[in-house]
Amino acid sequence: MRNNKLLILDLDGVLITNPSWKADRIHSDGYSDFNESCVENLNQLLSLSEFDIWLSSTRRTAKTLTEFNLIFKNRGIKKDIIGFLPEYADCKNRKEEVLKFITEFKITDFLIIDDDKSLNGLESGIKKYLISTELVKGFNSEKLKEATEKINKIIGIDKYKIYIKYNGEYDVMADFRTGAKNDLKKISAREWSIIGQIVDSYCILNTGKYSKTIQTDMEATIEKLKPMITDEVWCLIKNNEKPI
Repeated sequence: MRNNKLLILDLDGVLITNPSWKADRIHSDGYSDFNESCVENLNQLLSLSEFDIWLSSTRRTAKTLTEFNLIFKNRGIKKDIIGFLPEYADCKNRKEEVLKFITEFKITDFLIIDDDKSLNGLESGIKKYLISTELVKGFNSEKLKEATEKINKIIGIDKYKIYIKYNGEYDVMADFRTGAKNDLKKISAREWSIIGQIVDSYCILNTGKYSKTIQTDMEATIEKLKPMITDEVWCLIKNNEKPI
């Protein structure tokens, strides 16, 4: 394992969304076509952090790793597959395969995207990192949002909060944005929205675990938004950020 963060990825019901009663649409390279929106969502997810892709689909038994990486490239997926889940002779379903793989290789940071219903039987400590998709919907925008939230937990963003001084006390920014919002007469609704974007960007930078491209984007976002709020509000955000 060259990277401790793994994406265990299925194909049917994730990137291939044809109904089971209908023949697959075929790409110009002769293999099943992928849902373009699902591919776009996957690329967006992969831009958030450095994940290694391990293919769990039963289709992994029919082609080589090189062949699958060409298929991915032809469909615009911006990251190669690192490997296939082993074919365990003693495993009866996807749940058992995934569980044995995670246990055997002592994997701690991972995300599973799959429509196989046997995975619903995973123990809670593993199932919490499952994105369960549907056959004809695949990895849609709803599932992208769910996966993004889970990735944030995996890379440790939940360990960081932005603190801000309010009535002489430091309060967590998440609570500050909700519970205390009605009392903040000096901050306009527009500034409030901008504060949220800046805070989210700082949270990502503070983890230090996102890709350099994402970090650069967050720094650019902060610089772009800074002139849109007052110096007083900016100082509150900038001076009181603290990792918990």
